[in-house]
Amino acid sequence: MTKKKKIVIIVLVIIAALAVIFGCLIKSGYFSASNYQHLNYDKYVKVGKYKGLTYTKTKATVTQKEINAQIKSNVQAKATTKTVKKGTVKKGDTVSIDYVGKINGKTFSGGSASDYTLKIGSGTMIDGFESGLIGEKVGSKVKLHLTFPKNYSTKKLRNKKVVFTVTINSKKVTETPTYNTAFVKKYTNYKTKKAYEASIKKQLLSSKEQQNESTIQSTLWQQILSSSKVKKYPKRQLKYEKQKLDDNYTKAAKQYGMTKKKLLKAQGMTEKDITTQAKSTVKAKLVIYSIKKKENIKFTDKQYNNELKKMLKNAGFTEKSFKKQYNQTIEEYAEDNGFRESMILTKILKKVEKWGKPQTESSSSSSNSSKSSSNSSSKSSSK
Repeated sequence: MTKKKKIVIIVLVIIAALAVIFGCLIKSGYFSASNYQHLNYDKYVKVGKYKGLTYTKTKATVTQKEINAQIKSNVQAKATTKTVKKGTVKKGDTVSIDYVGKINGKTFSGGSASDYTLKIGSGTMIDGFESGLIGEKVGSKVKLHLTFPKNYSTKKLRNKKVVFTVTINSKKVTETPTYNTAFVKKYTNYKTKKAYEASIKKQLLSSKEQQNESTIQSTLWQQILSSSKVKKYPKRQLKYEKQKLDDNYTKAAKQYGMTKKKLLKAQGMTEKDITTQAKSTVKAKLVIYSIKKKENIKFTDKQYNNELKKMLKNAGFTEKSFKKQYNQTIEEYAEDNGFRESMILTKILKKVEKWGKPQTESSSSSSNSSKSSSNSSSKSSSK
Protein backbone atom coordinates (compact mmCIF):
# COMPACT_ATOMS: atom_id res chain seq x y z
CA MET A 1 0.00 0.00 0.00
CA THR A 2 1.35 3.43 -0.96
CA LYS A 3 1.78 6.27 1.49
CA LYS A 4 -0.86 8.30 -0.40
CA LYS A 5 -3.44 5.51 -0.08
CA LYS A 6 -2.72 5.20 3.68
CA ILE A 7 -3.40 8.93 4.18
CA VAL A 8 -6.68 8.69 2.24
CA ILE A 9 -7.82 5.72 4.37
CA ILE A 10 -6.91 7.52 7.63
CA VAL A 11 -8.82 10.62 6.50
CA LEU A 12 -11.87 8.51 5.62
CA VAL A 13 -11.75 6.78 9.02
CA ILE A 14 -11.59 10.16 10.80
CA ILE A 15 -14.52 11.50 8.73
CA ALA A 16 -16.54 8.37 9.50
CA ALA A 17 -15.77 8.72 13.23
CA LEU A 18 -16.77 12.38 13.19
CA ALA A 19 -19.98 11.50 11.36
CA VAL A 20 -20.86 8.99 14.08
CA ILE A 21 -20.12 11.51 16.84
CA PHE A 22 -22.06 14.25 15.04
CA GLY A 23 -24.96 11.85 14.45
CA CYS A 24 -25.03 10.96 18.16
CA LEU A 25 -25.06 14.63 19.11
CA ILE A 26 -27.98 15.31 16.77
CA LYS A 27 -29.83 12.25 18.08
CA SER A 28 -29.29 13.35 21.69
CA GLY A 29 -30.71 16.78 20.84
CA TYR A 30 -27.45 18.64 21.43
CA PHE A 31 -27.88 20.74 18.28
CA SER A 32 -31.67 20.83 18.43
CA ALA A 33 -33.45 24.18 18.69
CA SER A 34 -34.62 23.31 22.20
CA ASN A 35 -31.03 23.00 23.44
CA TYR A 36 -29.24 26.17 24.57
CA GLN A 37 -26.20 24.51 26.11
CA HIS A 38 -23.98 24.59 23.00
CA LEU A 39 -24.46 28.33 22.27
CA ASN A 40 -21.81 31.05 22.52
CA TYR A 41 -23.68 33.11 25.12
CA ASP A 42 -21.44 36.18 24.85
CA LYS A 43 -22.52 36.47 21.24
CA TYR A 44 -26.19 36.70 22.17
CA VAL A 45 -26.54 38.22 25.63
CA LYS A 46 -24.89 40.62 28.04
CA VAL A 47 -25.77 39.35 31.51
CA GLY A 48 -26.58 42.02 34.09
CA LYS A 49 -25.19 42.26 37.61
CA TYR A 50 -25.90 39.19 39.72
CA LYS A 51 -23.38 39.54 42.55
CA GLY A 52 -23.78 41.95 45.46
CA LEU A 53 -27.49 42.53 44.85
CA THR A 54 -29.50 43.90 47.78
CA TYR A 55 -32.72 42.28 48.93
CA THR A 56 -35.05 42.45 51.91
CA LYS A 57 -35.08 39.48 54.26
CA THR A 58 -38.24 39.10 56.32
CA LYS A 59 -38.24 37.05 59.50
CA ALA A 60 -41.10 34.54 59.49
CA THR A 61 -43.35 34.59 62.57
CA VAL A 62 -46.55 32.78 63.45
CA THR A 63 -49.23 34.18 65.78
CA GLN A 64 -51.59 32.23 68.01
CA LYS A 65 -54.47 33.63 65.96
CA GLU A 66 -53.02 31.98 62.83
CA ILE A 67 -52.55 28.69 64.68
CA ASN A 68 -56.18 28.81 65.87
CA ALA A 69 -57.42 29.58 62.36
CA GLN A 70 -55.53 26.58 60.94
CA ILE A 71 -56.88 24.30 63.68
CA LYS A 72 -60.42 25.51 62.96
CA SER A 73 -59.91 24.76 59.27
CA ASN A 74 -58.56 21.28 60.08
CA VAL A 75 -61.52 20.54 62.36
CA GLN A 76 -64.02 21.70 59.74
CA ALA A 77 -62.34 19.43 57.19
CA LYS A 78 -63.39 16.48 59.36
CA ALA A 79 -67.06 17.55 59.42
CA THR A 80 -69.60 15.03 58.10
CA THR A 81 -73.00 15.59 56.53
CA LYS A 82 -75.97 13.30 57.00
CA THR A 83 -79.61 13.35 55.94
CA VAL A 84 -82.22 13.49 58.75
CA LYS A 85 -86.02 13.32 58.71
CA LYS A 86 -86.64 15.26 61.90
CA GLY A 87 -86.12 18.73 63.32
CA THR A 88 -87.18 22.14 62.01
CA VAL A 89 -86.02 24.12 59.01
CA LYS A 90 -83.59 26.98 59.67
CA LYS A 91 -81.97 29.57 57.43
CA GLY A 92 -78.89 28.04 55.85
CA ASP A 93 -80.30 24.49 55.92
CA THR A 94 -80.26 22.36 52.79
CA VAL A 95 -83.57 20.56 52.41
CA SER A 96 -85.11 18.03 50.05
CA ILE A 97 -88.66 18.96 49.06
CA ASP A 98 -91.52 18.02 46.74
CA TYR A 99 -93.65 20.94 45.59
CA VAL A 100 -96.66 21.52 43.37
CA GLY A 101 -97.57 25.01 42.21
CA LYS A 102 -101.09 25.97 41.08
CA ILE A 103 -102.51 29.11 39.51
CA ASN A 104 -106.31 29.32 39.72
CA GLY A 105 -106.32 25.71 40.88
CA LYS A 106 -104.38 24.46 37.86
CA THR A 107 -100.77 23.25 37.63
CA PHE A 108 -98.46 24.97 35.15
CA SER A 109 -95.24 24.17 33.30
CA GLY A 110 -92.16 24.34 35.53
CA GLY A 111 -94.25 24.81 38.69
CA SER A 112 -93.71 21.37 40.22
CA ALA A 113 -90.76 19.17 41.22
CA SER A 114 -89.93 16.06 43.26
CA ASP A 115 -86.96 15.51 45.56
CA TYR A 116 -85.72 19.04 44.85
CA THR A 117 -82.63 20.15 46.80
CA LEU A 118 -82.93 23.71 48.11
CA LYS A 119 -80.67 25.76 50.34
CA ILE A 120 -82.80 28.04 52.50
CA GLY A 121 -81.73 31.64 52.03
CA SER A 122 -80.11 31.08 48.64
CA GLY A 123 -82.71 33.19 46.80
CA THR A 124 -83.27 30.41 44.27
CA MET A 125 -87.07 30.54 44.58
CA ILE A 126 -89.45 33.52 44.38
CA ASP A 127 -89.86 35.78 47.44
CA GLY A 128 -91.67 34.09 50.31
CA PHE A 129 -90.98 30.51 49.23
CA GLU A 130 -87.82 29.86 51.22
CA SER A 131 -88.71 32.10 54.18
CA GLY A 132 -92.11 30.37 54.32
CA LEU A 133 -90.39 27.06 55.15
CA ILE A 134 -88.33 28.43 58.07
CA GLY A 135 -89.60 27.07 61.38
CA GLU A 136 -91.61 24.27 59.74
CA LYS A 137 -91.03 20.67 60.77
CA VAL A 138 -89.27 18.16 58.57
CA GLY A 139 -91.94 15.75 57.27
CA SER A 140 -94.68 18.36 57.26
CA LYS A 141 -96.70 19.72 54.33
CA VAL A 142 -96.84 23.49 53.92
CA LYS A 143 -99.06 25.71 51.74
CA LEU A 144 -97.49 28.94 50.51
CA HIS A 145 -99.71 31.69 49.03
CA LEU A 146 -97.37 33.80 46.92
CA THR A 147 -97.24 36.14 43.93
CA PHE A 148 -94.78 35.98 41.04
CA PRO A 149 -92.74 39.18 40.76
CA LYS A 150 -93.64 41.68 38.03
CA ASN A 151 -90.22 41.27 36.41
CA TYR A 152 -90.25 37.43 36.48
CA SER A 153 -88.35 35.77 33.62
CA THR A 154 -91.47 33.96 32.27
CA LYS A 155 -93.79 36.75 31.03
CA LYS A 156 -97.09 34.87 31.38
CA LEU A 157 -96.39 34.25 35.10
CA ARG A 158 -95.65 37.87 36.03
CA ASN A 159 -97.87 39.24 38.86
CA LYS A 160 -99.80 35.92 38.97
CA LYS A 161 -101.00 34.62 42.34
CA VAL A 162 -99.77 31.09 43.02
CA VAL A 163 -100.25 28.47 45.72
CA PHE A 164 -97.36 26.08 46.34
CA THR A 165 -97.98 22.89 48.31
CA VAL A 166 -94.59 21.90 49.70
CA THR A 167 -93.66 18.61 51.39
CA ILE A 168 -90.42 18.82 53.41
CA ASN A 169 -88.88 15.35 52.97
CA SER A 170 -85.59 15.76 54.83
CA LYS A 171 -82.74 18.08 55.59
CA LYS A 172 -78.97 17.75 55.64
CA VAL A 173 -77.19 18.21 58.94
CA THR A 174 -73.48 18.92 59.19
CA GLU A 175 -71.78 17.52 62.27
CA THR A 176 -68.47 19.17 63.12
CA PRO A 177 -66.30 17.43 65.74
CA THR A 178 -65.27 19.28 68.89
CA TYR A 179 -61.62 20.27 69.11
CA ASN A 180 -60.25 18.49 72.16
CA THR A 181 -57.73 15.80 73.13
CA ALA A 182 -60.05 13.10 71.77
CA PHE A 183 -60.05 14.84 68.36
CA VAL A 184 -56.24 15.05 68.39
CA LYS A 185 -55.88 11.34 69.21
CA LYS A 186 -58.44 10.28 66.60
CA TYR A 187 -57.43 12.41 63.63
CA THR A 188 -53.71 13.17 64.10
CA ASN A 189 -50.45 11.43 65.01
CA TYR A 190 -50.26 13.31 68.31
CA LYS A 191 -51.57 12.49 71.76
CA THR A 192 -51.92 15.97 73.27
CA LYS A 193 -53.25 19.32 72.09
CA LYS A 194 -49.96 20.95 73.02
CA ALA A 195 -47.93 18.66 70.76
CA TYR A 196 -50.46 19.02 67.94
CA GLU A 197 -50.47 22.83 68.17
CA ALA A 198 -46.66 22.86 68.18
CA SER A 199 -46.72 20.85 64.93
CA ILE A 200 -49.21 23.31 63.42
CA LYS A 201 -46.93 26.20 64.35
CA LYS A 202 -43.95 24.42 62.79
CA GLN A 203 -45.86 23.78 59.55
CA LEU A 204 -47.05 27.38 59.29
CA LEU A 205 -43.56 28.69 60.02
CA SER A 206 -42.04 26.43 57.35
CA SER A 207 -44.66 27.56 54.84
CA LYS A 208 -43.95 31.24 55.56
CA GLU A 209 -40.21 30.70 55.29
CA GLN A 210 -40.71 29.07 51.89
CA GLN A 211 -42.89 31.98 50.78
CA ASN A 212 -40.26 34.48 51.96
CA GLU A 213 -37.53 32.54 50.16
CA SER A 214 -39.63 32.44 47.00
CA THR A 215 -40.18 36.22 47.21
CA ILE A 216 -36.44 36.86 47.67
CA GLN A 217 -35.49 34.68 44.70
CA SER A 218 -38.18 36.23 42.52
CA THR A 219 -36.91 39.73 43.41
CA LEU A 220 -33.29 38.79 42.66
CA TRP A 221 -34.23 37.15 39.35
CA GLN A 222 -36.16 40.23 38.22
CA GLN A 223 -33.13 42.40 39.03
CA ILE A 224 -30.84 40.15 36.98
CA LEU A 225 -33.26 39.85 34.09
CA SER A 226 -34.07 43.55 33.84
CA SER A 227 -30.37 44.51 33.81
CA SER A 228 -29.50 41.91 31.16
CA LYS A 229 -29.56 42.82 27.46
CA VAL A 230 -30.01 40.58 24.43
CA LYS A 231 -27.53 41.43 21.69
CA LYS A 232 -29.35 39.27 19.15
CA TYR A 233 -31.68 36.29 19.32
CA PRO A 234 -30.45 32.87 18.18
CA LYS A 235 -32.71 32.11 15.19
CA ARG A 236 -33.27 28.40 15.83
CA GLN A 237 -34.13 28.89 19.50
CA LEU A 238 -36.45 31.82 18.83
CA LYS A 239 -38.25 29.89 16.10
CA TYR A 240 -38.58 26.89 18.44
CA GLU A 241 -40.01 28.89 21.37
CA LYS A 242 -42.43 30.74 19.09
CA GLN A 243 -43.63 27.48 17.52
CA LYS A 244 -44.10 25.91 20.96
CA LEU A 245 -46.23 28.86 22.14
CA ASP A 246 -48.15 28.80 18.88
CA ASP A 247 -48.92 25.09 19.34
CA ASN A 248 -50.05 25.66 22.95
CA TYR A 249 -52.46 28.44 21.94
CA THR A 250 -53.79 26.31 19.07
CA LYS A 251 -54.44 23.38 21.45
CA ALA A 252 -56.11 25.67 24.00
CA ALA A 253 -58.33 27.18 21.30
CA LYS A 254 -59.36 23.70 20.18
CA GLN A 255 -60.45 22.83 23.72
CA TYR A 256 -62.76 25.86 23.75
CA GLY A 257 -64.05 25.13 20.25
CA MET A 258 -62.60 28.23 18.63
CA THR A 259 -59.79 29.28 16.35
CA LYS A 260 -56.43 30.44 17.68
CA LYS A 261 -57.11 33.92 16.28
CA LYS A 262 -60.37 34.19 18.25
CA LEU A 263 -58.71 32.95 21.44
CA LEU A 264 -55.93 35.52 21.12
CA LYS A 265 -58.50 38.27 20.48
CA ALA A 266 -60.50 37.19 23.56
CA GLN A 267 -57.32 37.58 25.62
CA GLY A 268 -56.49 40.94 24.06
CA MET A 269 -53.51 39.48 22.19
CA THR A 270 -52.14 39.36 18.64
CA GLU A 271 -49.54 37.23 16.85
CA LYS A 272 -47.01 39.92 17.75
CA ASP A 273 -47.56 39.14 21.45
CA ILE A 274 -46.59 35.51 20.83
CA THR A 275 -43.30 36.68 19.36
CA THR A 276 -42.77 38.96 22.38
CA GLN A 277 -43.40 36.05 24.76
CA ALA A 278 -41.01 33.85 22.79
CA LYS A 279 -38.31 36.52 22.99
CA SER A 280 -38.78 36.78 26.76
CA THR A 281 -38.37 33.00 27.09
CA VAL A 282 -35.23 32.99 24.95
CA LYS A 283 -33.74 35.88 26.94
CA ALA A 284 -34.41 34.14 30.27
CA LYS A 285 -32.84 30.89 29.08
CA LEU A 286 -29.79 32.65 27.65
CA VAL A 287 -29.20 34.42 30.98
CA ILE A 288 -29.66 31.18 32.94
CA TYR A 289 -27.23 29.15 30.84
CA SER A 290 -24.73 32.00 30.62
CA ILE A 291 -24.52 32.32 34.44
CA LYS A 292 -24.41 28.52 34.76
CA LYS A 293 -21.37 28.42 32.48
CA LYS A 294 -19.58 31.42 34.04
CA GLU A 295 -20.01 30.10 37.58
CA ASN A 296 -19.39 26.47 36.60
CA ILE A 297 -22.69 25.35 38.15
CA LYS A 298 -23.10 21.62 37.67
CA PHE A 299 -26.46 20.09 36.74
CA THR A 300 -26.11 16.80 34.91
CA ASP A 301 -28.72 14.86 32.95
CA LYS A 302 -28.63 12.27 35.72
CA GLN A 303 -29.50 14.92 38.34
CA TYR A 304 -32.26 16.23 36.10
CA ASN A 305 -33.79 12.79 35.57
CA ASN A 306 -33.59 12.05 39.30
CA GLU A 307 -35.47 15.30 40.02
CA LEU A 308 -38.17 14.32 37.53
CA LYS A 309 -38.54 10.93 39.22
CA LYS A 310 -38.88 12.66 42.61
CA MET A 311 -41.55 14.95 41.21
CA LEU A 312 -43.49 11.98 39.86
CA LYS A 313 -43.28 10.15 43.18
CA ASN A 314 -44.31 13.21 45.23
CA ALA A 315 -47.30 13.75 42.94
CA GLY A 316 -48.33 10.11 43.33
CA PHE A 317 -47.67 9.12 39.70
CA THR A 318 -45.82 6.35 37.96
CA GLU A 319 -44.40 7.04 34.47
CA LYS A 320 -47.22 4.95 33.03
CA SER A 321 -50.05 6.66 34.97
CA PHE A 322 -48.61 10.11 34.19
CA LYS A 323 -48.57 9.41 30.46
CA LYS A 324 -52.10 8.05 30.61
CA GLN A 325 -53.41 11.22 32.31
CA TYR A 326 -51.42 13.84 30.39
CA ASN A 327 -50.89 11.99 27.09
CA GLN A 328 -47.18 12.85 27.38
CA THR A 329 -44.15 11.33 29.03
CA ILE A 330 -42.81 13.22 32.06
CA GLU A 331 -39.76 14.14 29.94
CA GLU A 332 -41.94 15.66 27.20
CA TYR A 333 -44.07 17.50 29.75
CA ALA A 334 -40.96 18.83 31.51
CA GLU A 335 -39.52 20.01 28.20
CA ASP A 336 -42.74 21.85 27.30
CA ASN A 337 -42.82 23.58 30.67
CA GLY A 338 -39.13 24.46 31.05
CA PHE A 339 -38.47 22.26 34.10
CA ARG A 340 -34.74 21.91 33.39
CA GLU A 341 -34.22 25.68 33.29
CA SER A 342 -36.31 26.13 36.44
CA MET A 343 -34.16 23.63 38.31
CA ILE A 344 -30.93 25.28 37.13
CA LEU A 345 -32.33 28.72 38.01
CA THR A 346 -33.10 27.55 41.56
CA LYS A 347 -29.45 26.49 41.99
CA ILE A 348 -28.26 29.81 40.54
CA LEU A 349 -30.50 31.95 42.75
CA LYS A 350 -29.37 30.15 45.90
CA LYS A 351 -25.84 31.26 45.06
CA VAL A 352 -26.97 34.77 44.06
CA GLU A 353 -28.66 35.06 47.46
CA LYS A 354 -25.39 34.10 49.21
CA TRP A 355 -23.48 36.63 47.11
CA GLY A 356 -26.07 39.33 47.84
CA LYS A 357 -26.53 41.94 50.56
CA PRO A 358 -29.53 41.00 52.71
CA GLN A 359 -31.35 43.72 54.64
CA THR A 360 -33.83 43.01 57.40
CA GLU A 361 -37.13 44.87 57.19
CA SER A 362 -36.17 47.11 60.10
CA SER A 363 -32.74 48.00 58.65
CA SER A 364 -34.34 48.55 55.26
CA SER A 365 -36.89 50.90 56.85
CA SER A 366 -34.23 52.84 58.73
CA SER A 367 -32.19 53.06 55.52
CA ASN A 368 -35.18 54.54 53.73
CA SER A 369 -35.77 56.95 56.63
CA SER A 370 -32.16 58.14 56.52
CA LYS A 371 -32.42 58.62 52.75
CA SER A 372 -35.63 60.57 53.24
CA SER A 373 -34.13 62.81 55.94
CA SER A 374 -31.02 63.27 53.79
CA ASN A 375 -33.15 64.35 50.85
CA SER A 376 -35.13 66.71 53.08
CA SER A 377 -32.00 68.35 54.47
CA SER A 378 -30.49 68.75 51.01
CA LYS A 379 -33.72 70.35 49.78
CA SER A 380 -33.87 72.77 52.74
CA SER A 381 -30.17 73.71 52.27
CA SER A 382 -30.79 74.41 48.59
CA LYS A 383 -33.57 76.78 49.56
